Amino acid sequence: MDTDPLSRFLQALPPAKREAVEQLPEDRQEAMASEWERRLSDDVSLLTVSELDPHAAEARAAEEVAGEGL
Repeated sequence: MDTDPLSRFLQALPPAKREAVEQLPEDRQEAMASEWERRLSDDVSLLTVSELDPHAAEARAAEEVAGEGL
């Protein structure tokens, strides 16, 4: 299992968004990955989803962050 936040963030994205994020400068990608991790740990609405389906919570948070960052 990959523990690098950026790699995990990219894997949580659907292919089209992943490709778009990969076109951004690396520092922007890293900032998005940090925001993604923050949301996973702080967003109360994701906590229940995370307990039931961790992959769904990661994907949802990744979509939100990518949507705001692109």
